[in-house]
Amino acid sequence: MGGIIAQNIKDKENVILAGDFNVSPNTKTMEQVEKYLCNIFKNELTSTFNMKRKTKSGYAAAVVDMIFISKNIKVINKKSPNIDISDHLPLVSTLEI
Repeated sequence: MGGIIAQNIKDKENVILAGDFNVSPNTKTMEQVEKYLCNIFKNELTSTFNMKRKTKSGYAAAVVDMIFISKNIKVINKKSPNIDISDHLPLVSTLEI
């Protein structure tokens, strides 16, 4: 998956890639993507799961939702509010292109 994403974004400008990747950020898969894009929450989140809706403790230490941006895009602000709207927590960012 990481290789396919990398191949499709490597020559593009102003890329924003976000979603539930169902993989941890510190893996070889995500390293392939990070050759071209920056993970704006890298090493900052403990979990992207809403523990009000999850019962298994493993989710409390699982980050699978990410936002990647091209290196030329500037992050103005970012947050992951702890609100109960889904089984995942939202990732919110303001970006400048």
